[in-house]
Amino acid sequence: MLAPMHAEIVRVPVSDELAYWTVLAGPTLAVVGDIDDHLRHLRFGRAREESTTKTYAGHLKRLHVWCDERGLSRGEAALRLSTYVMHLRTTPRATSGRGYGRLPEESTLAPALAAIHGFYLHLADLGRVEAAVVDALFTTVPAQGGGGTVVVRPRIRVDARPSHATARRPAATHEEFTGVLRAAETARDRCMVAIMACCALRVGQLVSLRREDIHFVPTGRTLPGCSYIQGPHLHLRKRGGHPKGAANKNRGTIILPVPSPVEMLYADWLRERIGIRRAAGSPWAFVTFPGPTGDPGGEALSARRVQDLLADLSAQAGLRHLHPHMLRHTFGETAADLDIARDVLQRLLGHSDVASQDVYRTVGDAKIVIAANAISDQFFGPS
Repeated sequence: MLAPMHAEIVRVPVSDELAYWTVLAGPTLAVVGDIDDHLRHLRFGRAREESTTKTYAGHLKRLHVWCDERGLSRGEAALRLSTYVMHLRTTPRATSGRGYGRLPEESTLAPALAAIHGFYLHLADLGRVEAAVVDALFTTVPAQGGGGTVVVRPRIRVDARPSHATARRPAATHEEFTGVLRAAETARDRCMVAIMACCALRVGQLVSLRREDIHFVPTGRTLPGCSYIQGPHLHLRKRGGHPKGAANKNRGTIILPVPSPVEMLYADWLRERIGIRRAAGSPWAFVTFPGPTGDPGGEALSARRVQDLLADLSAQAGLRHLHPHMLRHTFGETAADLDIARDVLQRLLGHSDVASQDVYRTVGDAKIVIAANAISDQFFGPS
């Protein structure tokens, strides 16, 4: 039996602020040409984020290995896509991290299919696959609104956003937030947990924060180049160049107020940071600690490192597995429960569409009872 193909994904820097991810495979770890073409097109032709190319590279690496192990061309693999999806469904995760040793969920299969379909559309645009391959993967349906236009839809799809069971809330509870905060043994980790929950930061926004983006000044005071006078705040800026491929995907710059407890936790982290020899010269707000093998620390954090950290903290606190976006959900649901105005919450969450916050506006039984009683009081008077 042949040994499995060795393949990996790597970051390819193009300039100080531009990079993309690609796939290397084979005994000499050569660039996989057609996949590399597609990922470069995504990054530079379609202006997709670096983190998107990293995600797609991981999915396409697995597809490439599967094709090679079976001696399949790209066209032959497309005709057997349903077999590949079954392979994904029945293969436990072999790499470390969240989900290790478990079968994938529907929410992880959808991005894999999106990467594959995008890859084949790129090959079709370049004339590198036959019409039969395109017909096997895609179908056309009338566009909404009619007008004679059609849209291309994949034939094989899974639900990208499966509904959450009532027993598994997508948001961390306030008790879970307190639990992981207490489990954190360093000022850095406490500050990161707090800032994700209390400022609703995505993990990519957190690790790509620079020190220059954090303006902790009193109300009424300003810093050079910043006219914001409402007190301590963060600037979430869209920029590239993160050495671990993290990205802040919001459009333009978002200014977020920062509550005083988070400001104090950040001050604790700055005092702790002084002990990291290389941290002084790092532009990143949160950096690594010195490692047990002599690594001096002071490097930029990756999104995966923060995800693993929160998973470890939740396990230490005796809680279910928590991931960073659940803290953002905590912020959104707390704001919705307080009936924060939709346009205000839109600003706080950095949503371009006000409807994006609807996922947080779940109505509990207690609020339904209060509303029903309030309506009844209008008919019969207060009871």
